[in-house]
Amino acid sequence: MNLSLDTILLTLYYIGTAIGYVIKEILWLRVVIIFAGLCMLARGIIIQNYIVVFWMSVFVIINAFQVIRILIEKRPVKLSEDIQDLYDDIFSDMTTKEFVLFWKMGVQKELNAGDYLCRDNMESDELIQILDGIAAVRKNGKDVAQLSRGYFIAEMQYLMEENPSADVVAVTDVHIMVWKHAKLMRLKETYPNLYNKFHLILSKDLTYKLKRYL
Repeated sequence: MNLSLDTILLTLYYIGTAIGYVIKEILWLRVVIIFAGLCMLARGIIIQNYIVVFWMSVFVIINAFQVIRILIEKRPVKLSEDIQDLYDDIFSDMTTKEFVLFWKMGVQKELNAGDYLCRDNMESDELIQILDGIAAVRKNGKDVAQLSRGYFIAEMQYLMEENPSADVVAVTDVHIMVWKHAKLMRLKETYPNLYNKFHLILSKDLTYKLKRYL
């Protein structure tokens, strides 16, 4: 059976459309839709159906712009040297663009030696990460652990809505990053995938500390 070019293009269009229904990755879905649209566009030219040509052209152009947008979003962002190690060691589950977005939600602060980062059983609305310096975890007046660059503080308050179970005191001058709980909850609403990655990172940090210090 000899198939006409018209039939072949129509068949490819239907095959592409069918494949599109089962693809979950949005980039490849757009690519397949563009391929199917081009097949139908070519068929429209052959049969001189210019309504089909017009609408398929519109669909192809729209999806082509979406593919370009997705590729731009996926393009890695170069990180500054002062946070590259934090990304590599802690936040690598995020894309670099997601990490920059998350990082900008925080505020950097400087504390002096002897200052409290959080207090035992005292409610806090902040999640803290040490960027530089040393802090001590102090329980019943005794230092039970030391925290340095990269460690989170008061994450139990955020994850479990439980007040901190110990004091955390700056041993040296410390440079910290602070995220307000309210901002993190807005992250959950606006960027749920990014929030889930952050939540997993925070859970891993808490699990590691519990295994190490308890």
